[in-house]
Amino acid sequence: MAGYHLSDAEYKDICALVYQHTGILLTEEKRKLAYARFSKRLTALKLTSFRDYCALIKNNDQAELVNFTNAITTNLTSFFREPHHFERLREHIMPALMAGAAKKIRIWSAGCSSGEEPYSIAITLLKAFPDISSRDIKILATDVDSGMLGTASRGIYSARAVSGLEASMLKEWFTAGTLHGAKAYKVNPPARNLIAFKKLNLMDQLWPMRGRFDVIFCRNVLIYFDRGTQAGLFKRFSMLQNAGDHLIIGHSETIKGLSADYKNTGRTTYVKIA
Repeated sequence: MAGYHLSDAEYKDICALVYQHTGILLTEEKRKLAYARFSKRLTALKLTSFRDYCALIKNNDQAELVNFTNAITTNLTSFFREPHHFERLREHIMPALMAGAAKKIRIWSAGCSSGEEPYSIAITLLKAFPDISSRDIKILATDVDSGMLGTASRGIYSARAVSGLEASMLKEWFTAGTLHGAKAYKVNPPARNLIAFKKLNLMDQLWPMRGRFDVIFCRNVLIYFDRGTQAGLFKRFSMLQNAGDHLIIGHSETIKGLSADYKNTGRTTYVKIA
């Protein structure tokens, strides 16, 4: 890879563009990460400077804006990450919803990355409620990174990606095969059929969803935003929920001082009260 110089002014420009298009707040500590990821784009485009790359983004080159967004989003995830959330869903949230009078149940995985979270949700529901196919239950899974959404929608994972799952779970919910010559596992249709994958930037002024969500998962996404953006997202989530609906965030995230619409019900799990 060619060596590029990233000046203070250029990095400031990059930070501003990242914030504008994704809401992610880059600090000086992220400078090396930004250099590593965006220098690959300079090489691919045969550009000689970060200044030229910033000019391309400022001119709203739509094709490169997709690559720009994909380059900076972080996609660290795994199946059943933070397992207490899925226990809460299985033992408390879903039984109440299934016993209620609601004709449909809607769950949103916001920032689904490569799909492990929504598939974990789907498997949790199917294991706990074998008759779930008789109910109108759907999971919406969204992410800003089109590359990750492609992986998620295919539902094919390397042996390493599923290494934390028990053999019995792999046998029941996945089909073994190969991917690029290596052992891989594909999520079986029952779990895949519960999920709709869609591209969505949480920073968009308008979200296409109009219906209510009984449960919103937005885990390890908010940490990349400043407090003002976080507060705004909590308010927008609240507008898509009624009192009694649930919000689940990541272990390193907090709602304290950012929203009065929810009360805590467990480890980073909340219920809407207003």
